[in-house]
This record gives sequence, structure tokens and C-alpha cells, in this order.
Amino acid sequence: MRPLIAAVAIAILNGCASPPYAGDAIPVPANRLLAYQSEDKGHDASVTVIREGGVNGAGCLFAVSIDGKLVARIGGDEKARFYLKPGRRLIGVGSDPQAIGRCGGSSSFKREVATWVQPGESQTFRVVFQPQLDIRPSSY
Repeated sequence: MRPLIAAVAIAILNGCASPPYAGDAIPVPANRLLAYQSEDKGHDASVTVIREGGVNGAGCLFAVSIDGKLVARIGGDEKARFYLKPGRRLIGVGSDPQAIGRCGGSSSFKREVATWVQPGESQTFRVVFQPQLDIRPSSY
């Protein structure tokens, strides 16, 4: 009975944890930003990807991709901004191809979400675990 009570308490506390807002998340270090970092003002859209910290995958980096291309390696409570030309884009998250040790492996699991971006527009996406790794549009 005690393990059940402990599991329920952990689940409740985990549900109370608030994910970082874009302003609270730490920017991904420049050496892990691999593409789409130059802005053509007035012509590009801005896409921000925020990874919630959480316990799942804590300490491991995940790969962020745009249109199937690796563009960043992102850690917990970090955010990355990309400048994209207008049009339909696939924003994805998956296992880090450079990971080793407990974070490594041969997993090719990837989740993607399609979006349309317009010049001057800003969009935000969150990397979440509900109940598995996913990426979703976000308003905060």
C-alpha cells in the first residue's frame, strides 16, 4: 500500500510542476545550435522550441530537426530560436545522434509536427513527455 501512496504523491507533485515559459528557459549554447541562426528581418519567421526539464530524459540531450535536418541538440529547460523562410515546415524532436552512454543507443524515434510559417510571425513549440516524447505547439 505504501508504494501505491508514494506513486500517487509523486504523480500529483509532478502535475504541479510548471513548465518553463519562453522567458524562463535558458538559451541553448551556441555550439549546439547547428542551423537557421541568421535572420532576414521582415522576410523570415521565428520558431522557438522549448524543452521542459522534467525527470524523463533528464541529463540527456534531444535532437531538434526542421524538415528532417538536425538543427540543434537541446537539454532540459532550454530553448532554441530558429529563423525560417515562409512555408510549410516540419518541426521535430528525437534521440540525439551524438549521444553516448546512458543517453545513447540506436533509437531512431522521432516525433514531428507540421506548421505553416509566415514572414514576421513567431511560433513556439514545446518538447514534452505525455506519456512519451512529443513536440506540440504552445502559446507560452
